Amino acid sequence: MRKSKKTTHSLCTNCRKTEKPVIEVVKMVKGISKVTDLTYHKIIFIIEGKVRLFSKENPEHQVAKGKMLFLLAGNRYSYSALEGSTVILFRVQAPINLCNNFSLEDLYMHVNKKLEKEYKPENSNFGELDIVPQIWQLLNTINESIKDGVTCHYWLEIKVKEFLLLLKSYYTKENIYKFLYLILSNDIVFSEQVRQHWNKFQTARELAVFLNLTTKKFTARFTAVFGQTPYQWMLQERARIVHVEIISTEKQFKQIAMENGFVSESSFTRFCRKEFNKTPTQVRLDKYVNIRIL
Repeated sequence: MRKSKKTTHSLCTNCRKTEKPVIEVVKMVKGISKVTDLTYHKIIFIIEGKVRLFSKENPEHQVAKGKMLFLLAGNRYSYSALEGSTVILFRVQAPINLCNNFSLEDLYMHVNKKLEKEYKPENSNFGELDIVPQIWQLLNTINESIKDGVTCHYWLEIKVKEFLLLLKSYYTKENIYKFLYLILSNDIVFSEQVRQHWNKFQTARELAVFLNLTTKKFTARFTAVFGQTPYQWMLQERARIVHVEIISTEKQFKQIAMENGFVSESSFTRFCRKEFNKTPTQVRLDKYVNIRIL
């Protein structure tokens, strides 16, 4: 009788492929652009090649082999491969915990006490760090194991936790602060809820109701954490997402308008004129001018 080549572990239901596994190895083809909405925080490790990220602040940010990026849940990102590339993706559910004895709130308070002035990140859309040898070793193990068919959900979650411990062990608190800056605050549970759910709603009042807060309490708490009113912040985030859609896709403007909650294409055009001082067509044309210059 012929023996099955399947290992005992590969028969486990936790090893069956899911639509969005905790860890994924992705091969990227040169020139192919993609737009993604993040349900979870995502950490991207560039293990081969070079990738371009599109953002309103920096439409041509390039990231090469040896870098890792932290991308924020609730945001929309667009990227393309500048050459054949391989990346490892970690989907990290909130709350992120470096270890049981040192929370992100502790990190936030510890580093802020040392800062002489408020930290201003180079890019407000993601954190970036070099990959140290200890994390390279972890990534190589993950890559080879996934090639061998090891896709156990629990094993993948353990590897994410191992990464967070390595992050705490081999990087300074200041570097970790800069890498995770986008989620740091003195009220991380609240800020994480806002970032994960804000784009489901058109108004701050709707978001407040969802979070079981009165509009007054929500506004006060929001302003204390984010440093601006909910209206200002949601407007800023929606403008950033719309800008990414316009410059990094070939979608019709009507489609972008509908997907982002605008009642009509004309209201979308008015929004662009107000936020960018340009029509959607002019914003997209600027992209092609920049590409020709580069």
